[in-house]
This record gives sequence, structure tokens and C-alpha cells, in this order.
Amino acid sequence: MNSIESLSYKEALKELEALVAKIESPDADITNLSDDVKKALSLVKHCREQIRGFSEELDKIIEQ
Repeated sequence: MNSIESLSYKEALKELEALVAKIESPDADITNLSDDVKKALSLVKHCREQIRGFSEELDKIIEQ
């Protein structure tokens, strides 16, 4: 697996969706739940940071 920081927004979102499906599954392994939730939170944070960066970039373009 790539480090989260190196993932594009699309890649991170895809991993997050898969992880959420895994967590929500009735067959989810509770022993890994904490690690899965931590990774999901890291992916959410990464996606938010990328969105914030895109938004700032667009604001600069619009202001020109």
C-alpha cells in the first residue's frame, strides 16, 4: 500500500470507500477495527487537505 500522503484524492477516496464498506460489513473483524478506523480518519484528513488546497488554488485563479 502507498503511504496516504502520496495518494491522489481519487485514490484516497477509493481506499476510504473500501475501508468503510469493510468496517460496516457484518463480517468485520473486530480485532482490526481500531486500526481500520484510524486509517479511515487519516484518509478523511488527507482528502480534506487536498480539497482545501484545490479551493485555495481556485480562489487565486479567480482573483487574477
